[in-house]
Amino acid sequence: MKVSLNWLKELVDVNVPIKELADKFNIHSAEVEEFYDLAPATNLVVGYVVEKEKHPDADKLSVCQVDIGGEISQIVCGAPNVEAGQKVIVSLPGAVLPGNFKIIKSTIRNVESNGMICSLSELGIDKKYHNEDGIHVLPSSLEVGKDAIQAMYLNDQVMDLDITPNRADLLSMMGLAYDTAAILDTKVHLNTPHVLEIAENNPVKIKIETKNCMSYYARVIKDIIIKPSPLYMQSRLIAAGVRPINNVVDITNYVMLETGQPLHAFDYDLLNSNTITIRMANQDEKFTTLDEKERLLTKDDILITNDKSGVALGGVMGGFDTEIVKSSSTILLESAVFDPYHIRKTSARLDLRSEASNRFERKVDPARTILALNMASELFAKYANGKVLKGISVVDNTNKDEKQITLSLEKINHYLGTDYSLDLVKDTLTKLSLDYKLNNTTFVINAPTRKQDIETYQDIIEEVGRIIGYDKLPLTLPKTVSQGKLSDYQIFRRKLKRTMTGLGLDEIISYSLINEDKVYDFVKEKSEIVKMKMPMSLDRGVMVHTPINGLLDVVKYNTARKNKDLFFFEIGKKYEKDNETLLLSGALTGELSNTSWQGKKEVVDFYTIKGILESLFNKINLGHLEFKQMSDYKNLHPGQSAYIVDRTGVIGFMGKLHPKDEKDNDLKDVFVFELDVLKMYEVRRPLKKVKDINKYPSIYRDIAIVVNKDIKAASLTEAIKKAGKRMLVNITIFDLYAGESLGENKKSIALRMEFSDSSKTLETNDVDVRTKEILSYLEKQYNAKLR
Repeated sequence: MKVSLNWLKELVDVNVPIKELADKFNIHSAEVEEFYDLAPATNLVVGYVVEKEKHPDADKLSVCQVDIGGEISQIVCGAPNVEAGQKVIVSLPGAVLPGNFKIIKSTIRNVESNGMICSLSELGIDKKYHNEDGIHVLPSSLEVGKDAIQAMYLNDQVMDLDITPNRADLLSMMGLAYDTAAILDTKVHLNTPHVLEIAENNPVKIKIETKNCMSYYARVIKDIIIKPSPLYMQSRLIAAGVRPINNVVDITNYVMLETGQPLHAFDYDLLNSNTITIRMANQDEKFTTLDEKERLLTKDDILITNDKSGVALGGVMGGFDTEIVKSSSTILLESAVFDPYHIRKTSARLDLRSEASNRFERKVDPARTILALNMASELFAKYANGKVLKGISVVDNTNKDEKQITLSLEKINHYLGTDYSLDLVKDTLTKLSLDYKLNNTTFVINAPTRKQDIETYQDIIEEVGRIIGYDKLPLTLPKTVSQGKLSDYQIFRRKLKRTMTGLGLDEIISYSLINEDKVYDFVKEKSEIVKMKMPMSLDRGVMVHTPINGLLDVVKYNTARKNKDLFFFEIGKKYEKDNETLLLSGALTGELSNTSWQGKKEVVDFYTIKGILESLFNKINLGHLEFKQMSDYKNLHPGQSAYIVDRTGVIGFMGKLHPKDEKDNDLKDVFVFELDVLKMYEVRRPLKKVKDINKYPSIYRDIAIVVNKDIKAASLTEAIKKAGKRMLVNITIFDLYAGESLGENKKSIALRMEFSDSSKTLETNDVDVRTKEILSYLEKQYNAKLR
């Protein structure tokens, strides 16, 4: 909500500069995103173009003689629309325009120029608020030589507020006036309209056939003349972020901004009926809105009709067939209250968000419906030469009774943790313009209809707390009998993050929403997906089943920008209908290291991922987890993927992207993994007891054995551990070879075995005997031969 300070000052006494007011709003009301001058320009006057001649040396330039108030100034102008007889904005030498653009006397193509004739854009007014390609032409009524900024009512300042959904009262200048008065302890001065009606009666009848229209008021105004609205109104609309159109549109917008009550004007002659019927639309009923788009309606849409066909989509947008045009002379002015739920549903489904729907969605004050109607009627009579027909057509089923809320001083202090005095709370309620009765220390407070957010005593406590100041609340530590600490599972999750970052991976947080076509990528068993009722787009329509989708999106984004060495992980969730599973996932690609001067580089491969995961498992007491070859994930390479398992089942998986997926996503050599965090936590093994460092030396034996290619290295190492018994303390693989010299379908695996005994120094003979036993066992089990 953009707030004009001049407009606010008309409704409430403001006795502080805008910066101080913004600071107070930040503490007591709503966040101020920024504040600024509406037209940050100086030394501008109203000028009159006495004469215009073509520039002697430039086809697109004109030499203008401009009366700037008692003297004629020569100005060279390049605008195509400048003409003699116009009143214009002139920036004199010494003027400073937005962007610190200084105006000086100059010579343009050998012709002296003493200033500049300005457009609104050059004054800092965004082009979306006007439709001018050249200079701005002022009304002929303005006095030559006067300050142009003041004459156009642009000498204003603006506060831009970020309004939370519960503060619908701040979507009107009247609501802001009440809040400002409470903050500054000043008085409000609200406008009271006076409508002069003619003798002719209003012929319109109202019928409401749905409970979703709680009230509908209508006046008929004839003989209107469509023309520009007054300058003060245009200025305030621009300050509020609304583009001025003409007096009819501007008056309805102006009153909406002041009261918070949206209005709509129909061309009465095009209604072809004296009856307005409000009903729910029929399923698949067609209706053309003001933007000339045909809409397919549902039974959840509120439709305003002429008792035959639709003329407006209630609370959202008017109809094309009854639009106000230049030839319109009689209007029907609508002021109504609609159900917020249905307005929100319709505007979201049709993507028709507007200032009006935004207010209806958050609830409007039913007591201001007739106020807004009369205020607009008065302005139509004043600025559009309209004649207001006698009487208001109305059906009103709204409840305007003020809620009574009982609240004690003790309860206020208990909830806020304060010791506020009775006088302080009374003064605060008075500042808020809340009527109350007091019985000892108990308040019976009337919640006004303008404050739709006040429903319970907690809301009153919040109002008291914010006006006195949240910064005034005492600082206290929470009282609890429990000892605050992290659970074992929380500690485990934090250790996962620390370990992954320590292993050189960067944590990311990706979207939890994805296109439905991709939701089953990297998922073996399909389960019911969770769909958004109103997704932002098709690409964000359903909840993910794995964080790998988001990780790959980040990889694609980076590789497209030539950032190719990527090592990402994420702790995210798999979302199912009745369950959420926390997953640790990762995606790696590119070079680990590159010493080009040595001609060496190390790139990410299957064993890189396996090594990272083994290092992780060793850190978190999961060293017993094993890697089991698999090929049943459609998006993974069948020859470079594996399950991660223990005796209880599958904990996760890892592997290289399938070549087809890499080609479709313009990726190369990307490896991913996924682990179930809770399963990892549950299958951890307890820490082993600390052992003394072995003071006896170890003896090493290297062997190279030839086996069939289908025999896995893991099977060999398990067999060696079994045969080596307690004397064998460690075994590592350091070479793999396959060649014609070994024979068909044969491979050679080289292993280093470490033998040790914590109670004595091993003899060479003891190790030799154990080595022979190992070789014998391998030959028996796998027909392995010593190479």
